[in-house]
Amino acid sequence: MRRCASYGNILTYQWFHTLCEKGVPLVQRYAALESAIESPADMREIDYGALMALDSGLPGAEFFRRYLRHRYGEYIEMMGDPKYHRQTLARKRVLVARERERVYAHAWTALKERTKYEAFV
Repeated sequence: MRRCASYGNILTYQWFHTLCEKGVPLVQRYAALESAIESPADMREIDYGALMALDSGLPGAEFFRRYLRHRYGEYIEMMGDPKYHRQTLARKRVLVARERERVYAHAWTALKERTKYEAFV
């Protein structure tokens, strides 16, 4: 996920599955994906899952559930309360675009820090 973010790319679920060995159960694949999403940053601040993309270009429902759980206030501000407002495709696109920019900025900063560190080692 870090490499994908540092290049400013997204990762389709289809491509993700081609990266997995045949015969690996879906449960294991998605556990590995969740681990990869959680490892680069605190999910309460940045969600690398925003880089995943279905055919629509948006991440799956699990991204929106995590966002709602970890950043409730921000979610409600952008999307409206799911109890009372329909979560429109346009609002989802805005939320995802904003989160992807955060992820790219985080990855770029981390890459620069690693490069500085490696220059002194």
